[in-house]
Amino acid sequence: MTDRREFLNSLAAMIASAPFATSRSSPAAVRSMQAAPRSSPVAPLIGVQMGAHTMLDEGIEPCLDFCRGTAGIDTLFTYSHAYGGDVRKPIEWLATDHGKPPVDQRSRKLPQVYVKLHDQYYTDTSLRHQQVDSSFAYYNRDLFAEMREPATTRGMKIYARILESGSREVKNVEKVATIDVNGKPTQTACWNHPEYKAFWNATVTDLFKSYDLDGFQWGAERASPLTRLINGGTEASASCFCEFCLARGKAHGIDTTRARQGFGDMLAYVQALRGGARPPDGAYAEYFRILMRYPEILAWEYQYRLSREEIMKGMYDTIKAIKPSAQVGWHVDHWATSMDLIARAAMSYAEMAPWGDYEKVVVYHAVTAPRMRSWIASEQRSILSDMSLEQAIDYHYELWGYPRSIDALGNKPTPPTASPEYVYAETKRSVASAAGKTKIYPGIGFNLPGGGPDDPDAIYQCVMKAFEAGAAGIVVSREYEELTARNLKGVGRAVRQVRKA
Repeated sequence: MTDRREFLNSLAAMIASAPFATSRSSPAAVRSMQAAPRSSPVAPLIGVQMGAHTMLDEGIEPCLDFCRGTAGIDTLFTYSHAYGGDVRKPIEWLATDHGKPPVDQRSRKLPQVYVKLHDQYYTDTSLRHQQVDSSFAYYNRDLFAEMREPATTRGMKIYARILESGSREVKNVEKVATIDVNGKPTQTACWNHPEYKAFWNATVTDLFKSYDLDGFQWGAERASPLTRLINGGTEASASCFCEFCLARGKAHGIDTTRARQGFGDMLAYVQALRGGARPPDGAYAEYFRILMRYPEILAWEYQYRLSREEIMKGMYDTIKAIKPSAQVGWHVDHWATSMDLIARAAMSYAEMAPWGDYEKVVVYHAVTAPRMRSWIASEQRSILSDMSLEQAIDYHYELWGYPRSIDALGNKPTPPTASPEYVYAETKRSVASAAGKTKIYPGIGFNLPGGGPDDPDAIYQCVMKAFEAGAAGIVVSREYEELTARNLKGVGRAVRQVRKA
């Protein structure tokens, strides 16, 4: 108890002395702000992603004070539904310097839903979220209601956060499953199914009518059919050919029979490549040959992306009708920001702007090198099989404009000297893609498994480079419970400097 009390006392002193940590301004400061011209730049958003259970583990107020005092956090991106989040992390992944010992997440039954559900909003769909009963930890807590007053007192905003993850955990999801090229159902939900669209509209209706939220972030870490086919070569990747997707394809002038045949031929070809086949004209040439013979493949791909965007537009419109001031944005995963050329070609951030106030783009610097290597190695066993792995990596560097110092070939954490370069390059590219139509919040990730221990100075440099490249804010990532105090202070150092500028 003494150590805990001493920690909180020292933390309180740190908060009181930090220029960004004061929850109430002095009268002089208030007069100064009131006198500021209307053209003053908007303060950058400084967010953090976190699992709901860790806030409850640490205590809401101590957790908020710690976030505010170490890193200048002013926006909390907290899971309301943790389907795509890892709530069973081994204890060695968790930070030990937050003032309270972490609890092994695998030793208890944690829920994936942290809000109270109201069935009256789900009348247009048979899908249902996880029902949390007394067998779960924290089943009797209402986190987002409990957070509101402490967050407001500290000048912090609350954004509900969801990672969709194909919704395999949702009740009745098999009713809306995608159908592969051979007519078999998969375990992933279809964007075009009316019940699935209604499910997400109902979810955000429930959230924003039941809780006082400032914003929302939604993401879906699943690639398009062609990307998944190239990188995995599985039958389930060549989808979706359900009745709703077929109807959509026909409505947009696509020959659905040829689209299905094209995906079938591409699937067989990729499987042959991964089995060691080498076509006489080259792997890449044959890949383009199939695309030329079946342009319906690319037309189908584009409709897939438009269908996904319609899911997000539905949520955006629903939220804005309830609370126009709410900031609604989207999580863009690491594969899409830095590895998946098909995703990059499909849609610019400016094209996504009408249904997104911001894009949180993942630029997890320390794990970029091993993740990039894994992605390229998969393609090198497929359509890039005419190249060596080193050649394929060099090709990727050239296509994406990334510095070779990232060293994807080494299969080690990104060197600290290369990390700020990568963050700058990807943030600058994202800001340019947005064309001033939506805000870009890079996700600055550290303390990730596979990324090494990280270095506070490198993190400081990454944050500074993100703002130098034009970011409107940052979101500290991957998850708060993994982030050490020393590295959070690296963020705080940069935030203080940016706010003084």
